Amino acid sequence: MSKTIEINPVTRVEGHGKVTIHLNDQNQVEESHFHVVEFRGFEKFCEGRLMSEMPVITTRICGICPVSHHLVSAKACDDLLGVDIPPAAKKLRELMHMGQIIHSHALHFFYLAAPDFIFGPAADPAGRNIFGIIGTDPEFARKAIRLRKIGQNIIERIGGRPIHPVTAIPGGMSKPLSHEDRFSISGEVDEAIELAQMGIQVSKQMYEKYADLIPRFAVIKTNYMGLIKEGNLELYDGRLRIIEESGSLLNEFEPGDYLDYLGERVEDWSYMKFPFYKERGYPEGTYRVGPLARLNAADAIGTERANGELAEFKEMGNGGPVHETLYYHYARLIEVLYAAERARELVDDDE
Repeated sequence: MSKTIEINPVTRVEGHGKVTIHLNDQNQVEESHFHVVEFRGFEKFCEGRLMSEMPVITTRICGICPVSHHLVSAKACDDLLGVDIPPAAKKLRELMHMGQIIHSHALHFFYLAAPDFIFGPAADPAGRNIFGIIGTDPEFARKAIRLRKIGQNIIERIGGRPIHPVTAIPGGMSKPLSHEDRFSISGEVDEAIELAQMGIQVSKQMYEKYADLIPRFAVIKTNYMGLIKEGNLELYDGRLRIIEESGSLLNEFEPGDYLDYLGERVEDWSYMKFPFYKERGYPEGTYRVGPLARLNAADAIGTERANGELAEFKEMGNGGPVHETLYYHYARLIEVLYAAERARELVDDDE
């Protein structure tokens, strides 16, 4: 007799969702579905709004990564106006974004992913969470929370508040960085570098523990896309690079030209659009993004410590991209280290 298993709600995701698993008469999985039922509609209700409102409206797309939406909207407005923003404004925007990378990536790894690695998939779900970590290793939990807090402090000092910042506007920034705020950020970024390195070491220990699982779990050979600048990893402003599953370059182009290279497919079972590289068509042109993709696409990282970790990351691909999905966490922590190092460079810049 067939039956359905429902997991509702799904915890440790940035939003709301549930999973339904349909078993056949032999008690084997026949179908599984991940449901996210909210209809957001941002594209539609932004139509007809004043351009100057967009950087504030788009931050509401997400409470975890509002800076990305804030900045990309402000940058689009800059392009519409045909203005080159002042160098100091560009550096402030980038520094704010480094704060978000630190905060968002730290949340993802320590709060959402680490409990599964620390306690194991067979552990009681009731204790397999950040509160379980606090109970078993409060010092580790304190460091994790502190790293995220540093990122939020950077956002607040530059963006006016830690969630849904307001200071990036068409043409630049509405708020300069005061000496007090600069001193505050400067006093924390070295700690963020140390904590990021701690996270990387913890992740390596976890990967050793699950070495037999990594090559068997969600190894997906795809195309990858990431932002680069002169071949280096870039998180704020650069060119888009797409590589194929072997690592060979497919294309590299300016973000503003994306419609010439990227298409979107609509499926009848989802509100989401499914982007793909036009030259390869759908689904062959499907690509992955995020930390794993960005590190696969980049030749190097422009900061010393993160570039050293990238060399180790590249070795795992044996001359090609790293396809193991579980290494997203390692890539994410390397980006945290880069963001902290880059924040140090920016806050020390007198311009």
